[in-house]
Amino acid sequence: MNDPTKKPGSPCYFNDDDKRLEVFEREGIGRRSAEAIAEIDVTMQRIRRGISKREFAARLVATLGPDVDLQHLDTMGAIANWGHPSPESEVTVGLVAERLAIDPSRASRLVSEVVDKGYARRVASQADARRICLELTEAGHAFTEEFRILKWKMLARAMGKWSEDEIVTFARLLDRFSHWGRDGLAVLPKETEDAE
Repeated sequence: MNDPTKKPGSPCYFNDDDKRLEVFEREGIGRRSAEAIAEIDVTMQRIRRGISKREFAARLVATLGPDVDLQHLDTMGAIANWGHPSPESEVTVGLVAERLAIDPSRASRLVSEVVDKGYARRVASQADARRICLELTEAGHAFTEEFRILKWKMLARAMGKWSEDEIVTFARLLDRFSHWGRDGLAVLPKETEDAE
């Protein structure tokens, strides 16, 4: 990005003969954009490490109560349908497993723990009385709502110095970028076919 602070050897700096630069140039991307993409990659690695550790969420959960961990919070979020596009109004253990991308036996154990702690309850299905569904209790709703408010406060503080235009643009671009893997992989089979 023509940044004078970037020095040779930096992961975001490309020498003229750098093989990484050739990859970008073959895709029609210039040096400045290539260095910006390299910066994005470095930033994403930092974000991935933070997400995998989940230290911020763990600290927030710990402030709300010692008997709940992140797996319990995830389970409550799956029951409450946070961020899941599936329209099902009745939540079962199988749906919790699907939403959390875990096996049903593990989902069953987590659901039982959340029920035992009083954050969720089992109820009969309105559509089929033989089927057991899940819903949050008042305590579960209160816990998850308090967590979300704390998380939103944390985000508001972190982005409080950003302009409204920056926040709106970032949200739009982050959503667009979130499809990078799918969009990037979409070209690979065609390239493989072309190579044959």
